[in-house]
Amino acid sequence: MAKPSPPRLRVRPRPPVLRLHRLRDGFPCLHRHSGSRLAFAAAVCLEDRRHAQGVMLSVRGNFEEELALRWPATSDQVRREWGDSQEATENGAVGVAILLIASLTDYHIVHRSYKNTGIDYWLGLKEDRLFQQAARLEVSGIRRGDNKQIDARVNTKLKQTERSERSGLPVFVVVVEFGEPVAVVVKK
Repeated sequence: MAKPSPPRLRVRPRPPVLRLHRLRDGFPCLHRHSGSRLAFAAAVCLEDRRHAQGVMLSVRGNFEEELALRWPATSDQVRREWGDSQEATENGAVGVAILLIASLTDYHIVHRSYKNTGIDYWLGLKEDRLFQQAARLEVSGIRRGDNKQIDARVNTKLKQTERSERSGLPVFVVVVEFGEPVAVVVKK
């Protein structure tokens, strides 16, 4: 009589990882030093909310994803640099948004937008080496908020992007909330 085979273990696949360290590599319009600062700003926000490395970021909106977050280790010096909570939240959200757009779409940032355009960045297609503007990006951050506050911010930002609507290019709005953490990515 044949020996029964041992039960098979179910191995859950590991979730994709969003590594904030990648910001240190830079982008067409983001120097590696600036990318490093954005990564640290996000790290300060995540640690302020008492998250541990590998916390799951829930992405919703036009994308439904669960991503494990990894970030560079902070220090007392870094936390003092980002002592302004609002500035840290805004910059940390920009860092997360840049990586989300690069991870979830065919776009990446190619140009910082001017004031009063209603957007933060112009996006280009990754394979386009001329860095032509192909879409728009507006980002906002919330240190700690509920779904109602997040949705209200998304709507406010969508309205704000109307200032650059004559470009005829699609727009992405990304709102990052660090308390959960959650990121809403909406394409219009």
